[in-house]
Amino acid sequence: MKINRKGKVMNYLKSIINSLHLQKHVENKPDRVVLYNALSTITNFIFAVFKLIIGLIFFSLWFLIFGSYYMVLFAIRVYFLHKYTKVRKSDLSRSERLVIENNCLREGGALYSLLGMTFTAFSCYMLFYGQEQKYNQSLVLLIALIGFTKIISSVVGWVKSRNFKSPIILFLKSLNIADGLVAIVFTQYSLLSMERSSSATSATGLFGIGIGICLIFVGFFIIFKSLKYKQI
Repeated sequence: MKINRKGKVMNYLKSIINSLHLQKHVENKPDRVVLYNALSTITNFIFAVFKLIIGLIFFSLWFLIFGSYYMVLFAIRVYFLHKYTKVRKSDLSRSERLVIENNCLREGGALYSLLGMTFTAFSCYMLFYGQEQKYNQSLVLLIALIGFTKIISSVVGWVKSRNFKSPIILFLKSLNIADGLVAIVFTQYSLLSMERSSSATSATGLFGIGIGICLIFVGFFIIFKSLKYKQI
């Protein structure tokens, strides 16, 4: 019975792959990475909507800020997935593709730094004007689990992506690091709020400023990497 069910699932997956003409992409390892990133982008969109809904329910400015941040991150992911698709479908040589991807990488580095600046500004506002908020334990533990899972998987994925020699894939994976770092900030705020800490907002604001500045420098690093690719 289990074997039949497994066979049915495999046949169903094969039919999806064939109907969407994904066979050649499934066989290509960089394409598989991008397809996985596309699927994770959908889940990240769901998390963003979840945070916005919780923010509206609890009237939490922090939740609304993080939800808005993840929506912007989602838009950037979709944009660069579209860029990769266009480059992948084009009939270009590897050197020509590298030039185009390199231009995308510089653009991505600038957007990355802009994300860091935006998050730094939000954190500064919360540091000086934010109000304390209380959350139940189940919600906090769920947020903590998501946060630590994101940061670990994002770092591992980014390290592996360096082997593909694709600037766009490198950038897409670096976006996961931004996702994970901000998730850690949110996790800190949730844990401090659960513990009824009076400094939850101020401490998280300071931590968020530090992470935001870190993201700005990562953006500059991505631009530097694009210059390195150009030299190659």
